[in-house]
Amino acid sequence: MALRDEGAREWVVRAYLERPWLTRLHAHTGSQGIALTMMARGAAETYALAEEINRRAGRRQVDTIDIGGGLPVNFASEASSPTYGQYARLLSETVPGLFDGRYGLVTEFGRSLLAKHGTVVARVEYAKSAGGRPVAVTHAGVQVATRTVYAPDSWPLRIAAYDAEGRPKKGPAVVQDVAGPACFAGDLLARAQSLPLLEQGDHAAALDTGAYYFAHHYAYNSLPRPGVYGFTPTGTGDIAFATVRAPQTIEEIVTESGAAHTDALLG
Repeated sequence: MALRDEGAREWVVRAYLERPWLTRLHAHTGSQGIALTMMARGAAETYALAEEINRRAGRRQVDTIDIGGGLPVNFASEASSPTYGQYARLLSETVPGLFDGRYGLVTEFGRSLLAKHGTVVARVEYAKSAGGRPVAVTHAGVQVATRTVYAPDSWPLRIAAYDAEGRPKKGPAVVQDVAGPACFAGDLLARAQSLPLLEQGDHAAALDTGAYYFAHHYAYNSLPRPGVYGFTPTGTGDIAFATVRAPQTIEEIVTESGAAHTDALLG
């Protein structure tokens, strides 16, 4: 509900007054590319609405405020910024009543918790040149990085180059594109990135791709969901790997595509 639309705020207030069992408010104001100040303004508007409902109800009807998640992720470097501490300080300055103990506070941070804990690694199937620029064509593209491909300015990714043995690629930085497998020219994991020249058999690692990148599989071109593998130190100097999600099989793709219903309209 857009609170500033004509009549919207009053509609919400009346809905609560007519339903005394409604005790929480939820705000959705944040997403990638949204400034912290705007997110704090959204929390302030929700807090003010809770205060109005309680005042008009003559009792503490709303007792919990969900401020959502949406803390932006810094995809440009290893640094985690903005931080939860920065956001909390801004909220305490903008909406001091949010922390005075009268309201339960719920957050929905997900991407900002997990994004930097995931990496998508793809083998370079072949390398080419287009428009005077090298292009490394890989097996990872729009099916795992849908938002990056369709909204690259808001969801850019850093790419790390590795050789065929998984070692950091050496050599002078070359401006190049990293493409995915889908059948359209815009399937690009990265545009004009400077890194050692990727060649056939090398590996491209898309960094900071936990969270949405593991969850938002896009089945375009019947591209399979890749496997997800976790790793952790063993305490003895080794690294232990484990399957978190098995790769999607051809049989599963066919089933998901409706194989059981191929004759549904044939009588």
